[in-house]
Amino acid sequence: MAEGRTFKRCSCRNSDGKALGQQCPKLRRADGGWSYRHGIWNYQIELPPGSDGKRRGPLRRGGFATQDAAKAELGQVRDLLALADPREPATRIQIADLIKRTLAETDTLPNAETVRRKIKTGQHLTQEITVEQWLTEFLNRKRKIEETTRRSYEGHIRLYLTPYLGRLRLDQLKVSDIALMFEQIEEFNDTIAERRADPDPQVRESVKYRRPISIATMHRIRATLRHALNMAMRQDRLIDFNPAAVLEMAAYTRPKALVWTEDRVRSWQTDYRAYRETGKQRRGGRRVDPIDAYTSVPRPSPVMVWTPAHTRRFLQEAKAHRLFALYQLIALRGLRRGEACGLRWKEVDLDSRTVWTAPGILEATIPANLRMT
Repeated sequence: MAEGRTFKRCSCRNSDGKALGQQCPKLRRADGGWSYRHGIWNYQIELPPGSDGKRRGPLRRGGFATQDAAKAELGQVRDLLALADPREPATRIQIADLIKRTLAETDTLPNAETVRRKIKTGQHLTQEITVEQWLTEFLNRKRKIEETTRRSYEGHIRLYLTPYLGRLRLDQLKVSDIALMFEQIEEFNDTIAERRADPDPQVRESVKYRRPISIATMHRIRATLRHALNMAMRQDRLIDFNPAAVLEMAAYTRPKALVWTEDRVRSWQTDYRAYRETGKQRRGGRRVDPIDAYTSVPRPSPVMVWTPAHTRRFLQEAKAHRLFALYQLIALRGLRRGEACGLRWKEVDLDSRTVWTAPGILEATIPANLRMT
């Protein structure tokens, strides 16, 4: 392997205006040594040939104040080239390509530890992985997970992580990049609120099916990214640091559930009527969608609990509905929505009036008065 050399050159020119470079007589003292005052230190080293087998020009770098500084960087170049196994010339070519590209982009040499890690894990040194590419690989590897978990990962990646972060290089992803993503999500939340309150129906229509992203959902998005980056860091050693793990976010606390007392019901109904009346006036007397009003009027708490009387009234009204049996089972046995909707006939025993929502998780007795249709 070429050892390289250090030398001095200057910007002096002859009478014809041609740069003297290393030929300037001021660069040398009378004894042949380098001048202390004139010229700038440089180094030069031969690099391996290109992938086409042709010789490439030597690497030359200048601007060093001392010979020691030039020798130090020259030594770093030698150390980088020495990382390749002598039996793998293709790796030395990749290292040379990486040195040239990194110097052109950043004016610094590649990090030796990063290059060593990539060589050890069999990565191509000059093909950088983007966040989008790694998230796709992450999903492909997650085979032994529940389908609901997979859908959650896919949704977070498709709707948020890829649009906001996908184009970035994986090894250059920063905490500030992730923080900016959440800031932009919060800005869009504000946009949704503003458009919903706009008197122009076309403006309101533009966000008809868009919901603000809650802080709980943001935490889940961050959890998906953190999991994917942990895999990149621990399994493939593509990164040394997980920026999603140290990102500070607003604390999320589960909302306190409140009971629909009579006073709270009356207060909400008053607000509901006022909202519809205001909306009707804003729309020039045209009808306000009751479902939109129902979902838009704030409740005392995001989580509200029915009283037994409310439950009884609901079941009475739902008797004619085709899913009445499902509603009654949920109301009287406390199944979660996902458990009830995912219930299979093989998990229902009509003779013993028993259902199993999952092995060892929940066993419930079917109410005696439940009508199965």
